[in-house]
Amino acid sequence: MQKQSFPHVFLVAIAACCVFRAVAESAPPTGPSLSDLTIWDDGLSEMSYFHASDTIYGVDRAYTRVLLVNRQWMSAESGIKVEPDAPQALPVFKINLSEQIPTENYNYRYLVSVFLERPLLVPFKLAASSQEWCGMTYKHMRWYDDKVTLQSFSYYDKQGDRSWTLAGSAMPYEALLLVARDVVARGEARDLMVLAPARTSRAADPTVRTARMIPGRTESISVPGGKFDTVRVRLEWDGVPTEFHVASTPPFLLVRYQTGDARGDLALIERRAYWDRASRSRFYAAGQAP
Repeated sequence: MQKQSFPHVFLVAIAACCVFRAVAESAPPTGPSLSDLTIWDDGLSEMSYFHASDTIYGVDRAYTRVLLVNRQWMSAESGIKVEPDAPQALPVFKINLSEQIPTENYNYRYLVSVFLERPLLVPFKLAASSQEWCGMTYKHMRWYDDKVTLQSFSYYDKQGDRSWTLAGSAMPYEALLLVARDVVARGEARDLMVLAPARTSRAADPTVRTARMIPGRTESISVPGGKFDTVRVRLEWDGVPTEFHVASTPPFLLVRYQTGDARGDLALIERRAYWDRASRSRFYAAGQAP
């Protein structure tokens, strides 16, 4: 009961260097899913605010992570947002991950946008940027029927502008924030190929790893946003430690996460039209959101 206070892959380096093989992602699961919940069709955005921390310059930094999830439509051809009645309109989930992390002299800023096709949560597009006073880095990925294209633009020495094409498919690491919720909704594990994180100030080398998302037992945890019965979802792979606590009942909220050094506990959840200037947040005062 939830309580709340409130591929086999072949990689070709177009502008760089390497070739490797991996195992193809298994077919997405079938049956009732996170996508089936009618709440997603209310025209609003699910906005989660986390009391978060991450390590920068060897120091654990506290900050607020904002996670937005809402439905929209994208052009299957151009990859941009369109109205639902537009030609080739593709229903997707948009996941926006917004962060501003203070350090001694300036802030690190990250924005990652991931688009997953409904209803099976297969990847369609990713855009990621990082900014700090030394410079900025940007990545862009598009998924097609039989390939993924990746472009990376970095100010760091020996990185610069690079691009790759991957034959097959792989899940962006940042999408796991939503995929973990689907694993709990379906009550079954999921085998994946997972790309290296795009949320970084460095170039996005296209490393792909085999992984399995495994739901565990239900446990009750308390976070600033309330007390929840959750299912711990663990990512079994050889990458950074990754696990999620997901509420065991609809809408299967993300309550706690660990993705490498980054951790967070849910502080507040709200549904609102953040694009409407008259729709005020219950978390940030007007003019204070990053």
